Amino acid sequence: QRFLGCSFTCQVQPASAFLNKSSAQNYLACDFQTKGIASIMAASHTILLLQPTRRSESRTYADFNSKTECLEGVCKMFEEHLKQQNPNSPSITYDISQLFDFIDHLADLSCLTFSAKSNTYVPCNKDWVKEEIYIMLRKQAGQ
Repeated sequence: QRFLGCSFTCQVQPASAFLNKSSAQNYLACDFQTKGIASIMAASHTILLLQPTRRSESRTYADFNSKTECLEGVCKMFEEHLKQQNPNSPSITYDISQLFDFIDHLADLSCLTFSAKSNTYVPCNKDWVKEEIYIMLRKQAGQ
């Protein structure tokens, strides 16, 4: 699979595969508290760090010009996964809970988002990604 110039194979593992956290090989401890972090500008450069499977060889990253582009990239990655799972379907629909399940089943997914205020990259975990995707999709739906 090609995702924004990075090669990887996206395989969703059953939830039971991630229950033993001691065996998970994380390339970035990104379980930071996001509360209290100053709001991150929508046009902030963002790096998506991704490990689809527990195999360390599946680690990859993608570079985005903005937080929104990154969040849209995660959605597109899920849509490509659905297309692979349903190759004969002319159209595929999904709800946000399926997208969030997909994110939760990735071995690791985190972002480094540039904060102009501190002139540093702020680490953001899966929960942050899901919350920001929810906000983005709600805005797109006009709610």
